[in-house]
Amino acid sequence: MTNISYRALLREFDLRPKHSLGQVFLIDDKVIERILSILDLKRGDRVVELGAGPGFITRRIAELTDDVIAVEIDRKFQPLHEKLFSTLHTKPLVLYEDALKVDFQVHTRNKTGRLIVFGNLPYYLTTDLILYAVQELPSMDRALFMIEQDVVERLTARSGSKKYGVLSIVTGLFGRWREERVVSRHAFTPKPHVTSSLVSLIPSDDQDNRVRAADPGFHRFLTDVFQYRRKTLTNALKLAYDREVSPDELRRFLTDRELRLDIRSEQLTPLQFKDLYETLRLTICHSGEN
Repeated sequence: MTNISYRALLREFDLRPKHSLGQVFLIDDKVIERILSILDLKRGDRVVELGAGPGFITRRIAELTDDVIAVEIDRKFQPLHEKLFSTLHTKPLVLYEDALKVDFQVHTRNKTGRLIVFGNLPYYLTTDLILYAVQELPSMDRALFMIEQDVVERLTARSGSKKYGVLSIVTGLFGRWREERVVSRHAFTPKPHVTSSLVSLIPSDDQDNRVRAADPGFHRFLTDVFQYRRKTLTNALKLAYDREVSPDELRRFLTDRELRLDIRSEQLTPLQFKDLYETLRLTICHSGEN
């Protein structure tokens, strides 16, 4: 397809972006081909696409692998999807649902090849969708996301920096980020106000770290503590959990790891947060934790 035919299809089906959903449509064929090159799909790969939109990328993915699960909250795209996918040997399974409510584990059982995640993410939902993807799809072999360029700093932030937070801790424990390329505003219609980036999440070989990074209880713990990121860790835990955390237990944790007793929450590394959570998990008693 060319940029002209993408625009023609959008006009034919009278499809306009819904600003409340943060919709912008990728119509640059060179960028789409670059996405496919990065994904390097093979027959037998199962691809989960978060936010199919008009389905232009979905169709190209389905031409390369016959196992595609695409999620799209906006049903207005369904007639265009039916046209685009009509000639495919195996049509994608399109779930017209909120991606943050999909039980992906049901849809990713019994896979025979790799599990690949792709998402051209609405900027306002980037953090939620990436965290949910890690939580719901911990067995992924890789992920590729189109995000606002400014978010890259939050993904790769180091402990102690202003951008460091739940997103960088969870994904830093789960794996590592690689920035693939910057994508111009001109690749989209309508043109967004910001530049975008394609970033890959490469999962760690450490299964234990990946499992903990996917743990919803661990996510809640980080959220609780980072309400008080500038406080000392001792005070942050006291504020988050009242008197549930023993000062002696925390002091032992810190001294055993040669950490300062007045260390701030934001200064712990992802691995140190994992150790802290596993030390305190039974004490803080979040329901539903593993």
